[in-house]
Amino acid sequence: MPNRIRNEINYFNKLKVLMNVLRNECSWDKKQTLQTLRQYTLEEVHEVLEAVDFAISDDDWQMLEDELGDLLMQILFYAEIAKEKNKFDLESIIDRLVEKMIYRHPHVFAEAKPDDILKQWEDLKSVQHSNRKSLMDGIPPLPALSYAKKQQSRAARVGFDWEHANEVIEKMYEELGEFAEEVRQFHSGASNLSHLEDELGDVLFTVVNLARKLDLDAELCLMQSNRKFAKRFRAMEQYMLDQNSSLEILSLTEQEKVYQFVKKMLSERKD
Repeated sequence: MPNRIRNEINYFNKLKVLMNVLRNECSWDKKQTLQTLRQYTLEEVHEVLEAVDFAISDDDWQMLEDELGDLLMQILFYAEIAKEKNKFDLESIIDRLVEKMIYRHPHVFAEAKPDDILKQWEDLKSVQHSNRKSLMDGIPPLPALSYAKKQQSRAARVGFDWEHANEVIEKMYEELGEFAEEVRQFHSGASNLSHLEDELGDVLFTVVNLARKLDLDAELCLMQSNRKFAKRFRAMEQYMLDQNSSLEILSLTEQEKVYQFVKKMLSERKD
């Protein structure tokens, strides 16, 4: 009965009981493992980011509330599996988090002069990462654009970084030129797919670097463009449906005209 969960007054206990019931009584939840949960966790993180954008752009917070709940469910799942293996549990996760945050904020929880805060933070990071052999060690398995940004930020710690964004733009044009030449070589049979992938990767890596120098996140920028394109394409499909027609029968030039039309229409609605 659902009341065995709803009747829990303490929200912390309510979550624990919910997870325990699902893990023991739901056939799908029973068979989940660390391996199977990974794809769902990644999806939930991206859905949270999308919901954050909606909260910012449309002042719509309901989606964010829902998606944060889904992400919290992932944490509960991992904690329950770890508890079953006698590794850790939800309580120890919280304790570890609290202690880590206290450790990382000596200027809040201990006496510290404002001028010492930055030095303390660098010292703490140095202690935490003293077992690493390289600055490239310990980067989590992020999506490729985010991983590139993390690598670049690590390299910047020792000064291996462009000073100004304009320098990165010059490098980007250089990489684009090399990629264009590689495309020509590929089409003429003088190059192969591996070389083409390398050169395109260099272009993307430089674009990430440019975004970082401008205090932008390339991953978030691309996610925003993905959503924008999907919205416009759906508007194109709807426009053609309203005309009792479809995109398939249009030439590329005609499709582009429809795209520009709905782009302007959506922009005017937003204004």
